[in-house]
Amino acid sequence: MAFKLKSKGEVFGINEELSEFGRPVFEKSLDNGVIAEANRDGTTFINKNVSAQQKKEAVDHENVHHDQMLQNRLQYSNEEVIWKKDTRSPARKYERVGGALFSAGQKLQEGHASFEWEDEAYKND
Repeated sequence: MAFKLKSKGEVFGINEELSEFGRPVFEKSLDNGVIAEANRDGTTFINKNVSAQQKKEAVDHENVHHDQMLQNRLQYSNEEVIWKKDTRSPARKYERVGGALFSAGQKLQEGHASFEWEDEAYKND
């Protein structure tokens, strides 16, 4: 009886086609409405239930966020997002609450294109 061994990607849930060296892409179930997440460790989580085209576009978008984090312009924790447009500008803090970000009385959903870090990523799409 013959059997086929699974690849490392199949075993660990890695999308080998979309992964790059140092930036593995893991397919998993994400919160409703979330297509992808860039993580501080260089990994990307992508919603396993979206189309192949959406996955590719989302990984390209999240790679911009990975670059922003490597440049120390974008940082985040479970409680806040910190953005620094460039080396001369002051850092701005946004409080995270239930999928929304708050700053100076403004409340917007995470991923909204009006945030400067998102605007950069959307221009890359």
